[in-house]
Amino acid sequence: MTRPLLLRLALALAAGLAAARASAPQGVPVFSAETSLVNVAVAVEDGHGRPVEGLTARDFVLAEDGHRQKIEMCVRMGAGATRSTSLDVALLVDTSDSMLETLRRSQDVAVRFLMSLPNAQDIIVVFFDQAQRLEHFDREHPEALFERVRTLPEGGNTALRDAIVFSLRALASSNGRSALVLLTDGIDTVSTTEPAALDKAVESHAVTVYPVAYPASPAEDGHDPQQALKELDRLARVTGGRLFKLPNEAALPGVLDEIVADLRAQYVLGFAPDSAGAPGRLRKISVKVAGHGKVVVRHRVGYRLLR
Repeated sequence: MTRPLLLRLALALAAGLAAARASAPQGVPVFSAETSLVNVAVAVEDGHGRPVEGLTARDFVLAEDGHRQKIEMCVRMGAGATRSTSLDVALLVDTSDSMLETLRRSQDVAVRFLMSLPNAQDIIVVFFDQAQRLEHFDREHPEALFERVRTLPEGGNTALRDAIVFSLRALASSNGRSALVLLTDGIDTVSTTEPAALDKAVESHAVTVYPVAYPASPAEDGHDPQQALKELDRLARVTGGRLFKLPNEAALPGVLDEIVADLRAQYVLGFAPDSAGAPGRLRKISVKVAGHGKVVVRHRVGYRLLR
């Protein structure tokens, strides 16, 4: 991505972040990091892809490692800002040379997307190539982001897995749920994070991942764009998110609207985890909906308790 295009993107993001923060409710309570409940974000859609409304805890069957759990909490993201629905968001922007299509978006698109994020508590922007550059936006000093973008070095190789792990660590203080939106072509050339380590990091956070994949051509170094898409799709599926493949840049506004709608339609279920087993082991989750016909249910497929 060229420096002028990156600058225009960052300026649009800054404007959107300023508007989002200015319009966000003040004093929204947050989840205590010491909460004993495991949060599971669940999307439920009918056969036409429409969100299923009006579900309660009695409609869900949640199991951990095959054992049914009592649902202690069931709230809808779109029902309003509460500590149970607080959301931290990381927007990851690939600025490497591997991006064959530029990431253009208008200011209006960025503003609408960031203003529409439901119950967002903290929003970070991570620019990455072979390194990561994190920006916490301060609505009182927006010029800090502009200055940071002006000093960004030229793009190089791509370390996508490293950037995801970096962003998860940055959101480690998230008080309940987080979402990662990835703007990338999916080609990873120089990450030191192995795929298994990435999986473990994702399983250790209550995060939903939404990759937005730009078109890519076969790279000279032999990286396969189709394999990259498969990895992005797998990452989305194991976290309960969705992969969006952009046919062209004009489709981006609609995709961002879909991500906002998906987050807003989610249910958040909470249950007390079984204390048995070694810390850090993978605990598998299954969620079903009874009595509503054939529905599609998306959620993270497992989690790890690190304490």
